[in-house]
Amino acid sequence: MTIVEKIYTDGACSGNPGPGGWGTVLYLADGGIHEMGGGARQTTNNRMEMQAAIAGLTWLRDRGQTQPVAIYTDSEYVLKGITQWIAGWKRRGWVNSAKKPVLNRDLWEQLDQVTTEVNKTLDKPLQWVYVRGHSGNVGNERCDTIARAFAANRPIPLTTL
Repeated sequence: MTIVEKIYTDGACSGNPGPGGWGTVLYLADGGIHEMGGGARQTTNNRMEMQAAIAGLTWLRDRGQTQPVAIYTDSEYVLKGITQWIAGWKRRGWVNSAKKPVLNRDLWEQLDQVTTEVNKTLDKPLQWVYVRGHSGNVGNERCDTIARAFAANRPIPLTTL
């Protein structure tokens, strides 16, 4: 069985909104790497950041892994949204603290669902970790390269299993 140890995610957008891309890199226990990416013609950076996390967690969920995993993001929006804000949003009927509808609710619901599903199979809950963007972190830099390539509609070779 393929065991994922770390998931890195990033999103990019040329203009906000504008053409966007996302990148996800999964680091495996055996030293292997699995990369994914995608894009949208008209989107926002936040949506791409969320899509990257959803893709990585969906891949993990579909394999039924039980070993603990850390997911790294340079998006405070994603990190705080999934670990702090979402419980209040759901309690208030998807209204934020300013009493306005939560932006990107469709993706928040997807991210919440896949996070819940992954946490049901893991021995310990998913660990969300903030990593500073553009600081030389190899996983974050690779995700950024993938996301930017998809945002620019440029082909990029991905390492896949």
